[in-house]
Amino acid sequence: MVVHRDLKPENLLLDSKRNIKISDFGLSNVMRDGYFLKTSCGSPNYAAPERGEYTLPSHLSALPEDLIRKMLVVDPMKRITIGQIREHEWFKIRLPRYLAVPPPHTSQQAKKIDEGILLQVTKMGFNRDQLIESLHNRIQNEATVSYYLLFDNRFHDTTAGYLGGGFQETMVQECLHTSSSDIAIPNRLPAFPNTEKKWALGFESRAHPREIMTEVLKALRDLNVSWKNIGNYNIKCLYLPRRANDQGIVETEGAGTTAVKFEMQLYKSLEEKYLLDLMRVSGPQLQFLDLCADLLVQLRVV
Repeated sequence: MVVHRDLKPENLLLDSKRNIKISDFGLSNVMRDGYFLKTSCGSPNYAAPERGEYTLPSHLSALPEDLIRKMLVVDPMKRITIGQIREHEWFKIRLPRYLAVPPPHTSQQAKKIDEGILLQVTKMGFNRDQLIESLHNRIQNEATVSYYLLFDNRFHDTTAGYLGGGFQETMVQECLHTSSSDIAIPNRLPAFPNTEKKWALGFESRAHPREIMTEVLKALRDLNVSWKNIGNYNIKCLYLPRRANDQGIVETEGAGTTAVKFEMQLYKSLEEKYLLDLMRVSGPQLQFLDLCADLLVQLRVV
């Protein structure tokens, strides 16, 4: 995956059809899955505040000064959010209508089945009743995928233009106050991801990091995995599968095609939790997945 590392308005180009193109890849780099880039780079004027040391012009009035100070708070958890900025008194002064009303959230629009899109999908040859049933039961098939692709395109088309945000206020009320007779998709599997739901890939724990690593090393020892430390809470592992020979004696296979090399890194999340990430470096994928399952059993995760 190519990481640009210098995204800013000056590096975004807009053609006559309002297609965005990214330019200036001078600071870009290739990032491998499971690894992070450690070099600090970018434009200083767009860098996040690190020390919070700055000087505001003397001609600023109280309202913009208050907003700027809240935007430059060093702690991201205490920094003002986009929603709070929109509610700020200075932001609302002479605010154009097309910016005053934000577009409705996609999840609110997706609570109803769009009859227009439903008609488009049925014209492709899909059965209407089966499509509605699949949408109700959150079944993924060619019909529902076509429906959501068309739905997503319509949503972006209505909000992409210069006046895209200037939709009728009745549309907001319609999205926020849906009647019980509307065709709804069950909440247990929303049509689009809930932005407040935070997913984590790996093993999460609230235990002390040393305690976590101690248990991990014990589990690796029990699974006959060898390892070496390559950094803080970062280890490189080698697993050589064992098999029984004709005499029933368990032997370790040579470091050939069945050997699995992987790395383990412990991260700290914002919720005061610790996340253990496993990344395969080489070796059979199924062998690695089986090893991960055995490791989770050893750690009493499953």
